Amino acid sequence: MSSTVRNFSIIAHIDAGKSTLADRFLELTHTVAPNQMKNQLLDSNPIERERGITIKLAPVTMSYSSTGKNYTLNLIDTPGHVDFNYEVERALQACEGAILLIDATKGVQAQTVANLRLAQKQNLTVIPAINKVDTNLADVDACIKQIKVLLPQSAPPLLISAKTGKNTSQLLQAVIDQVPPPLSSSQEPPQALIFNSIYHPHLGVIAFIRVFVGQINTGDQLQFLSNSKKFTPTEIGIFTPDRQSQKTLSSGSVGYLVTGLKDIRAVNVGDTVTLPQNSTSIVPLPGFRQIKPHLYQDIFPTDGSEYLDLLVSLEKLQLNDASLDITSINSPVLGQGVKVGFLGLLHAEVITERLEREFNLSVIAVAPSVEYQIKLTSSQTTFIHSATDLPNPTHIKQILEPYVDLQVITPELYLGPTIQLCQESRGQLQDMTYLDQLVKLEYKMPLVEAITNLHDTLKSVSSGFASLDYQFRDWQPVDLVKLTVLLNYEEFPPLSTLCTRSQSEYRARALAKKLKDIIPRQQFEIPIQVAIGGKIITRETVKAFRKDVTAKLYGGDSTRRTKLLQKQKKGKKRLKQFGRIQLPQEAFLATFK
Repeated sequence: MSSTVRNFSIIAHIDAGKSTLADRFLELTHTVAPNQMKNQLLDSNPIERERGITIKLAPVTMSYSSTGKNYTLNLIDTPGHVDFNYEVERALQACEGAILLIDATKGVQAQTVANLRLAQKQNLTVIPAINKVDTNLADVDACIKQIKVLLPQSAPPLLISAKTGKNTSQLLQAVIDQVPPPLSSSQEPPQALIFNSIYHPHLGVIAFIRVFVGQINTGDQLQFLSNSKKFTPTEIGIFTPDRQSQKTLSSGSVGYLVTGLKDIRAVNVGDTVTLPQNSTSIVPLPGFRQIKPHLYQDIFPTDGSEYLDLLVSLEKLQLNDASLDITSINSPVLGQGVKVGFLGLLHAEVITERLEREFNLSVIAVAPSVEYQIKLTSSQTTFIHSATDLPNPTHIKQILEPYVDLQVITPELYLGPTIQLCQESRGQLQDMTYLDQLVKLEYKMPLVEAITNLHDTLKSVSSGFASLDYQFRDWQPVDLVKLTVLLNYEEFPPLSTLCTRSQSEYRARALAKKLKDIIPRQQFEIPIQVAIGGKIITRETVKAFRKDVTAKLYGGDSTRRTKLLQKQKKGKKRLKQFGRIQLPQEAFLATFK
């Protein structure tokens, strides 16, 4: 019965203890046997456990007895990082309530507010809870005041410790008491929301669904509304947390469909599933949109012969991550590679690490960039993702760059340095709100500034207490120039970068100095030049190693010494002409940070 069903999610900023709280719920409901229990059980990837973060959402169905009734609790554990904001949005779409988890040692953070807004936008019941209250750094009183500002009408937050299990049973009871049951509807035809999907090598694409109307039975032929693709699921069921097959998924259920499809891009997150004969009369469930990458990065194998291995590895990762955008490219310096579109920096770091760990590939990742919109004099519009794609300046009418609505939450103590940093990053202050001892700043800022070194620098100027979140806003005109890097008087395209004209000279000098420190010394001198157009802006030189060829001389005529030095000079000149410069990975990231 739907009256005993509760669909809820856990939302919070990254590293607030969501997965640990989910572990306690699994123990309370005896969903997982004690001998099978482990930390961060719902985080399936080793990188998630090592970093202590959730990358992919994970649903689980739990059974729990309370006040003489047996309840079915469908929990969806969500990511906390801004890169995976769309996953959180779709997970909340499948719920009627959410636990807002706040870290007692850090208070309200940017992603806390962003996820709260998503929950309020969908009219979910929000239950605030303060985690880590048993730690020495916890400031519970400050957190309570901040919650009162964010949720003035809510009940006092529950004080819990997900690590020790303190008050987690009371929190689970609050979910039963406060989260409304799903609306029961047996109307035909069925409607279900796809809020996630994964690829299984034998079963094909498995779609995670929430049934809103009607019921789905084994053997029903179904259809996606976004692309009209039809399929008959080979299996339907629920997560406990492993797959458990069922004959029927009724209204209010959270479960899965084994579609049998081999292309994960055919199963769009946010899409609606229904019966084919009623697909034309059904209104899609709200909120569907295509996921678009925010960040693009060129990746090359260090060994050119491993290009096909790199391409195949990325295609395998794409089977479980439809947000990856893959395009083959060719560089005159680094050879064949792949341009990959990511959701953000963390997404790029995780994928690159998986390439090295899971597929044993050594790769060179060129500095990432955002997408720019180019309006040409021929009235056409094109998009570029790197400096090497920039058309001839005589053909460019206007360049537009993406802007975001940036939200920064910082302690009042660090307000000055935070504002200065945002202004230096071309941010335009829109609003400032005080949350007790915290200050919430809202900026309009170019996306490229928000995703480069803003996060790291913000943590530095705020001693690690400030946090940020951003969402795409619109496109704004920008005066861009291309910084061209020349090594040993030859252009090196992978190190070229785009920046605003006002920042170009400063960026050029900083880039040359950075490369001088990073590029290892060779047997020959390496001049580093940075140019804008055909004009050299700055130059640095990496000095050559020099052997003391005169050390063996113990006297004699000075011409002997001169002769040896001239011979060495001649050899250096030949090395400079034919020598190969060895660049470490840090050199490619110097244009980025």
